[in-house]
Amino acid sequence: NKNETNDSSATNGQDSDQNLAKPEQPQPYQHEQPKQTRDTPTNKEKFPDDQDKEDKEDDDNEDQRVLSPEDQANCLSSWLLLYLTPLLKLGATKILEPSDVGPVSQFDRATICHDAVQSLWIKEVARSKEANRKAQELHEAKLAKASGNPKKLAKLGKFTPTPPNLTMVLWNGFGYWRVWYAIALYIISALLQFLPVLILNDLVRYFETGAPPDFNALIFHPWGDVVGLFVFPFLVSLLQTRSQVILNHCAIFIRTAVSTLLFSKALTISASGRAQTSTGQVVNMMSNDTMQLQRFLQFFGFTLVAPIQIIIALVLIYRQVGNATWVGVGFMLCLVPVNGVVFSNVSKMRRKVLKYSDARVKMINEILSGIRVIKFYAWEGPFGKEVGRLREQELKALTTLAYTSAIGFSLIMLSAPIVNPILVFFTYINIESQSLNAATAFTTIALFNIMRFPFAFLPMGFLQYIQSKIALRRLSRYLDLMELTSYTVPELPKGYDDDDLPLDEDLKSNPAVVIQKGTFSWVDPDLTPMPLEPPKKKRMSRKERKASKRQLEVDSSKPTVGMTSQPSNASLSRAESLASLNISVKTTDSEEDNSRENRVTLRDISCTIEKGSLVAVVGEVGSGKSSFLSAILGEMESVDGTKVYIPQKDGNQVRDNRVSYCSQSPWVVNDTLRGNILFGREYNQERYDEVIKACALTDDLAVLPAGDMTEIGERGINLSGGQKARVALARAMYSSETELMLLDDPLSAVDAHVGEHLFREAITGNVSR
Repeated sequence: NKNETNDSSATNGQDSDQNLAKPEQPQPYQHEQPKQTRDTPTNKEKFPDDQDKEDKEDDDNEDQRVLSPEDQANCLSSWLLLYLTPLLKLGATKILEPSDVGPVSQFDRATICHDAVQSLWIKEVARSKEANRKAQELHEAKLAKASGNPKKLAKLGKFTPTPPNLTMVLWNGFGYWRVWYAIALYIISALLQFLPVLILNDLVRYFETGAPPDFNALIFHPWGDVVGLFVFPFLVSLLQTRSQVILNHCAIFIRTAVSTLLFSKALTISASGRAQTSTGQVVNMMSNDTMQLQRFLQFFGFTLVAPIQIIIALVLIYRQVGNATWVGVGFMLCLVPVNGVVFSNVSKMRRKVLKYSDARVKMINEILSGIRVIKFYAWEGPFGKEVGRLREQELKALTTLAYTSAIGFSLIMLSAPIVNPILVFFTYINIESQSLNAATAFTTIALFNIMRFPFAFLPMGFLQYIQSKIALRRLSRYLDLMELTSYTVPELPKGYDDDDLPLDEDLKSNPAVVIQKGTFSWVDPDLTPMPLEPPKKKRMSRKERKASKRQLEVDSSKPTVGMTSQPSNASLSRAESLASLNISVKTTDSEEDNSRENRVTLRDISCTIEKGSLVAVVGEVGSGKSSFLSAILGEMESVDGTKVYIPQKDGNQVRDNRVSYCSQSPWVVNDTLRGNILFGREYNQERYDEVIKACALTDDLAVLPAGDMTEIGERGINLSGGQKARVALARAMYSSETELMLLDDPLSAVDAHVGEHLFREAITGNVSR
């Protein structure tokens, strides 16, 4: 035992000296576990009871670390927000850090939000496809009936599919009963908000009349009114706070759910769907559009209850000042067309701002991607001018939007409750025989003060509603873009073991990849892409409308012939005349077929790759070598039901992460060099050293300032092309569970002797077996 202790102390001393000489290497995050487990014989013999207690305490501590203060709070603490008291006390003594706030609430976590919405979204997409299919059949039937009437055909137009209803998915995902519960709490608080005003009217009349003993108080006794002045505002504050907590949870839930849906969509979108959008649009949807939804839900309660508050306030004002109330109502009705103009302009300006913002973000991303070329050719000036032009357009649209919002909302809507009492009191003095007493004046002013907040939040709520509607339309169209269909099958094809299959017996025995007459394309040749933004209908001028009407009359006056797919005589005679000159002519059908064939990248591919074999695909530039690897990965569109069979079953278990891929253009992320190789996987020192040696990175680690803990800049700016290629190869080689490795020209960026080393040690060496 002493010798073991001395050896361990010596080892610790060596480790400490090494730690002084070498920077600390962080390990991947792991859950903390007790050093001594219950499974060891020592623990069972010495302290089984103590170990049980420690395990229970560790579980309780783990639960407390995972749960947020809100999740641990009881009912009283949740309603009174008492769980925030320790945090507020700590914030009064120091600057708060993220660790002081604690973990996120269970309900606001991204995994829970995504799981709650993803399944509903899949069902909604299926429902929308079925509804669009039925609507398209009905539209085609109407077109067939109106085939002889050009006016009806022009009126029917083309069929536009309806995107899935993202609003209902988010509504059901959060739980509509929670939203209605919050709205009910806010409605009750809004109704209770009028009781202090009535109590104030009661008390002022009580003091005006000299406190008569037979006074009928609103709450049994004047002292009851005084107590009500404290109780009812407290209840209003309590109910409004609880309602806002629920709606804020709803806002966070929807923003998190939409963000995770966008992230999942970006990973599964097809090439044709990606061509219909841009990086700038995706970034804007991830940041701006999700923020608009969150802001709208924060104003949702105010916006929904504001009309109720305004109506009740007007009824109570009418009981105080009589017909003079209609002057205020007329003033508010005069503001309705002004609101319409303001809202329409705000909607147009918002769409224009999003358009310029998308263009600016796209331009910035392209400049950052090619900044090295821009620096080499000294193109900073022209690109700077282009970015400045886009920024000026966006700033001009933002300025117009800000002025419209300020004039329409601040000047008009916020000043309306201030102007209204002046007009009402002036009218009351002139038309009523009674003088304006203190009870009527104070009560009316208090009611108008209650109306100020609904008038303030109602236009803001409408503005957020308009912006959220635009955001939901953009999000729905993006989420409805075409996705990659899964065509990889984790088993062998049926009939693969038949004797008549033209394959060698060795290949039949243990295949890794099987493709039988596969046809693949980057864009589905049978689908017509739908634009992300719907095409805007251009309004024709009067001359264009007259010309179109005359053209319709001329077309309707011509004799119509039954619709047929055969070409006309004129076209046939033209085709015959051109054919006599040895000029080939393609009809419309042949052009469509040819365009479909041109979209296909790989045709009739059949191959069987045996496990443990090294297969090289050789061909000229553009022959489809990279597309072949992408087809195996499932990144292309399969044509005519093509399948790629990658058997993954070992007994009854299906393994994950069996395939590693090294792309032709190596990429790195902004992380340490070790983080780029591990890429979130568990750190294994022996495997890591073996891969580093095989990929010829040992000398590079010695040159880098902090070895494998050196921070790699954005897009690998501090690595050469060969170093990035070897890091990407090491990432693909690291997993020992990989059974299928796809390498797309991994030696193109390295020297000849380095390529020989990589081929001998990495590609054909023990590390890849």
